[in-house]
Amino acid sequence: MKLVSFAAPLARIGFLEGDNVVDFQASYGLYLQDRERVGNAAHVARTCIPDSLNDFIRLYSGNMRRFEPLMAYAQQERGRLAALGIARPLAQTTLLAANPDPIKIVCCGNSYARYLTEWGLPKEEWPQDVKISFLKSPASLVGHDDEIRFPPDSEQWDYENELAIVIGAHCSDIEEADASRYIFGYTILNDACVRDIPSWTGRYDSPRGKAGDTFAPLGPCITPSEYLPKSPNALHIRTTVDGEVRQDDTTAGLLWPVERIVAFVSRYMTLSPGDILATGSTSGNALVCGKWLRPGQTIECEIEGIGVLRSRIARREWTAAL
Repeated sequence: MKLVSFAAPLARIGFLEGDNVVDFQASYGLYLQDRERVGNAAHVARTCIPDSLNDFIRLYSGNMRRFEPLMAYAQQERGRLAALGIARPLAQTTLLAANPDPIKIVCCGNSYARYLTEWGLPKEEWPQDVKISFLKSPASLVGHDDEIRFPPDSEQWDYENELAIVIGAHCSDIEEADASRYIFGYTILNDACVRDIPSWTGRYDSPRGKAGDTFAPLGPCITPSEYLPKSPNALHIRTTVDGEVRQDDTTAGLLWPVERIVAFVSRYMTLSPGDILATGSTSGNALVCGKWLRPGQTIECEIEGIGVLRSRIARREWTAAL
């Protein structure tokens, strides 16, 4: 199962069925009516499947297999759902950020051995534990196939393909051994950023460098933990720009497993359903290779078991005088 948020025109929760996006709430109503013989099924579905993805996550984290009969129904009734407009072609659907409305986006850094080695940092100077680098603004979120619009006063445009943890339940100061219970699933965050900003702004991890509009492509979907094909600590990561491979690694290269990242962050801030924890980037960023993103390019961030998050690169235009 893979969950998506899509525009219809307001944000809706859906799931992928082949090359189609299926409206979760509407299809569940039909399923209850046809298979379970539930009276007033549409009303029951609206009660069971909330409009808010954060509420959905809170209700069903760790229990997504309960919807497998719905998945089978959607496959069997594909034609009918399409005729009713409940299933629509993925290629004709506007995907929003995988979670359009998280309370917070926590970004960790200096997390991969290959990243630190590429920088030439001696092992004795590597982080001793999880590094919480910065918070990204939820207002920076965009979806699959959206533009990343970089500001006109910058030329050094960078990318970071990161496994993103989606929190499933409220937690604070939890044990690493218990952390998996608080993870709903996983998605992809492209931590887009600008590098050529003055030192007095805070440089690379400052809001100006990291939290601009469109600087947080998230998606294309969320894979619930139960449906990840292997351990989140062993997933293949690959980034291409116009087909050229820029990053190629696995999450086995993380200095700490995702469970420790969740537990560590929970010591310092209470985590809520739908919150996003980005685990950091491996080697191959433009900051090192010097191949900055340019207008008109396409970047694809791929992580095994989740999919491909595609973004188009553009330059913003400013019109107001300062």
